[in-house]
Amino acid sequence: MQLLDRGVLKFDYQFPLYNFFFPTQACNVYQPAPYQFAEMMSAANQASRSRALYFHIPFCEAICSFCPFTRGLYKSASDIDRYTQALISEIEYKAQAMDLRAVPVRAIFFGGGTPSLLSPRNIHDIGEVLHRHFDMCDVQEFSFEFSVTSVTEERARALAAIGVTHARFGLQTTDREWRQLFNLDPDIGKIERTAELLNSQFEYVLCDILYGMNGSNEQQTLADIDKAVAIGVSNIDIYPINNAATSVKLHRQIKSRFADVMPAMRKLNMKFMLDEHLRQYGYIPYNGHGYVRRPGAASALFAEDYSFIYHEHVYGYADHDLLGFGVGAISSVAEHVITNISSREKYTRGMAQGEHLCQVSRHDPLLDVVKPLVVRLAYHGSVDKRLVELGRMPEALMRRLDALIQAGLVLEDSRFYRLTRLGWLWYSNIMFYLMPASEQDILRKLVFERLDVPGRDITEHELIYIAG
Repeated sequence: MQLLDRGVLKFDYQFPLYNFFFPTQACNVYQPAPYQFAEMMSAANQASRSRALYFHIPFCEAICSFCPFTRGLYKSASDIDRYTQALISEIEYKAQAMDLRAVPVRAIFFGGGTPSLLSPRNIHDIGEVLHRHFDMCDVQEFSFEFSVTSVTEERARALAAIGVTHARFGLQTTDREWRQLFNLDPDIGKIERTAELLNSQFEYVLCDILYGMNGSNEQQTLADIDKAVAIGVSNIDIYPINNAATSVKLHRQIKSRFADVMPAMRKLNMKFMLDEHLRQYGYIPYNGHGYVRRPGAASALFAEDYSFIYHEHVYGYADHDLLGFGVGAISSVAEHVITNISSREKYTRGMAQGEHLCQVSRHDPLLDVVKPLVVRLAYHGSVDKRLVELGRMPEALMRRLDALIQAGLVLEDSRFYRLTRLGWLWYSNIMFYLMPASEQDILRKLVFERLDVPGRDITEHELIYIAG
């Protein structure tokens, strides 16, 4: 990926992943013995001053064709009850390996899958064990994902009772043809009723919107934003579709229905247009793809008073860590990325027997040091120099950062590095551009392996801004 000096055009191509884990999970991989796991967790408490928790709920009433996450079809309430008990067992297992109260929890995120398939009883039981084992006094953000088909007032009340502050659901699009392609419920009325119920229970209600699909158009995405604004959500997360992760079935369906390709240049133009459209409605960015409602602040570069705190621990400072629970969940602690087993049945059975099945990837400690400049700056828009070890930064990274400053994508003052407004529009390119070559190679390999699957393809027009 080359940095360009072509006016608004700052890179030669778009890497086809927009969010990715850093450091990756591919180096020095092994399955830890219980004593090794306990040593890692104890060291994590020494290295961290802020913590986030992630809980993965891998059940869905229907499988969305764009979703890359670990999930499976919901079959029975008893399966969810067993899984809930496994989550509780994992918390208790980790409580034996480390002092879970040693580091304050600032953010909690329940994702999936469809967390809103948990029953009020499940929600109560998980909430009780959370408050029993963790220091919850500093929790500023407690996010929970809903499907519009499983929102009920009883569930919403149960979640508010355990401390949930942010309710999230997928709008994705209001276009009936694309909702069918995405395997989403076609009833737009359910979206409206979901938003009304969640708005009555939670201060922050967030919805996701997808755009940039081959065969889609600008008018469609503007209409999706209009609907999100009309139903009164406080936050809008708007993503380009991740064609390297979507299902082969969706690739084939799109290719059979639409002849036109969404070229990289057109998608870039859409980012400009969508940003301005959201600002006209009073929404301003707080990370690379997230907007929060701040009427009268359309001219502000980004929200100074709001952050996605969970992602502060995914794309954040070196002393911010993440503990994951559930199938496929990731824990990111000092020098290690721990990934839980991806089989729901093996996870549930293992935790019932007191066995925590996972693999560990150990990385160079320097990757934790560079993390704020590599990913936090681009994703959150700023880095406080006082919170990073600038003296340990590799010369190559600082040269690339200086090149971004010269290109007008980053500003520097005595205390901060900050993205410019143009920098926000290139945030995912900046993340990839700044990361070490070894990490770039791992991500490229991941993309090539996915695109090597028959039926899943991305054309050059979708990636290249300037040929040759």
